[in-house]
Amino acid sequence: MTIGENIKTIRKEKGLTQKRLGELCGIAESNIRKYENGKQNPKLQTLAKIAAALDVKVNDLLESPLYDSPIYNAFKTSGSLNDNLARDFINMKLTEGIDWKPIDIEMVKIFKKLNEIGQAKAIERVEELAEIPRYTQTEKNLPDKED
Repeated sequence: MTIGENIKTIRKEKGLTQKRLGELCGIAESNIRKYENGKQNPKLQTLAKIAAALDVKVNDLLESPLYDSPIYNAFKTSGSLNDNLARDFINMKLTEGIDWKPIDIEMVKIFKKLNEIGQAKAIERVEELAEIPRYTQTEKNLPDKED
């Protein structure tokens, strides 16, 4: 599901109108409508405000193929997302196909020490760095791939 679809689904589950959600997080109803319709994506700070107003974590609003998993939905429906089996399944699905390097693991360890606001700020900073050519990987500075 997309970010907008997640916002809409959770908003409806909470029994809120777009107008009321906008009031709760200080965002215009028209912007909430744009987010839900997929015409615009909220900035991370805005997403944090929406998550707070909906009383959910920012991660609950993010787009993820995990949400389409029947097993994940069964865990969510049963309310058992906090048990170890569910956590292991989610971690496995999220890390499938990722080639973890020591620096990646270190980054995640540091990131996990942050609260939700700190995590949102960290993502913002990484996004900013990714816009600066000096800090981004290019074809010429990527490590050679082994066949």
